[in-house]
Amino acid sequence: MLNERKLKILQAIIEDYIETAEPVGSRTLSKKYDLGVSPATIRNEMSDLEELGLIIQPHTSAGRIPSDKGYRLYVDQFMSLKNSAKIKNGYLELDILNKVAEIEQILQYSSKLLSQVTNYTTVAVTPHVKESKLKHIQLVPIDSINMLAIIVTDSGIVKKPVIRMNDSVSESGFQMMSNFLNDKLHGLTIKNIETSLFHILNEEIIHFSNVMDTIVPEIFKSLEESSDIDMFFNGAMNIFNFPEYNDIFKAKSFLELLEEKELLSSLITSFDSEGLRVSIGSENIYEEAKDCSLVTATYKENDTILGWLSVIGPTRMDYSGVVSVMAEVSKSINDLLKNRYNK
Repeated sequence: MLNERKLKILQAIIEDYIETAEPVGSRTLSKKYDLGVSPATIRNEMSDLEELGLIIQPHTSAGRIPSDKGYRLYVDQFMSLKNSAKIKNGYLELDILNKVAEIEQILQYSSKLLSQVTNYTTVAVTPHVKESKLKHIQLVPIDSINMLAIIVTDSGIVKKPVIRMNDSVSESGFQMMSNFLNDKLHGLTIKNIETSLFHILNEEIIHFSNVMDTIVPEIFKSLEESSDIDMFFNGAMNIFNFPEYNDIFKAKSFLELLEEKELLSSLITSFDSEGLRVSIGSENIYEEAKDCSLVTATYKENDTILGWLSVIGPTRMDYSGVVSVMAEVSKSINDLLKNRYNK
């Protein structure tokens, strides 16, 4: 049974360890925190907390450190959010991005900002293009033999392949072909477009059959080549700011996790509900991430996933600070996306 005194002691242990990276003893707690009890009583309570699996003793004669179970209780029950005002000035730049940026750029910028403010490693992830629906295609002439195909999906992904044409086309012809493709492909998921493209090649569009034979396969090729999840990292070397990663094997394991892109993307994208999720150490489904904690936000619009942002660090993460900053960033991104998609 966790009474108020045990909770206060556990909170003190966790916050002291997050700050110092040193195991915490009863004497330290007695001196630094106003717990209102003697060191002997603190030792007894610490023994109870250890039996409950909330703290552990890393080695004989050491103080105690939080377990993953202890961190989970801390995050769920008595973590206080810190003031995140320091992020607001930098994040005002999103107003500019709102006018010109694709969703990838917004998430990349946000990831960079999060890394700078939190001093942890951050990852931005955008979803499979194949799961997105085609929103618009616009064909734009570059010169007499080249055109730009601007392809926009409902998840904000924009592709701009340059396509070489067999025949010259008038300005009105480009608009006619754009209208034709939009009529045939709008609202289809990318993974279902291949069949439709095959039928398009067998349809007549006056005066442009040779051009369409060229551009339709190139459009599909562009979408196929971008079918993988994209990941953008910031602050990968920040992990070396934390003393626990002075251990070369632990540091190597962390860097290998970042290199395992499929594994890491699976870890991050397994969370598909809006809001923030904190996954701690052993809660992560992959062995490679058992020494890490992730704070992840998912961004959606009308049930379409637009992307994910995740902060990755040691289990001795400053959860209060990271969650506060993530909440501020997420609010700005969600406001931006609502303004964009409700236009």
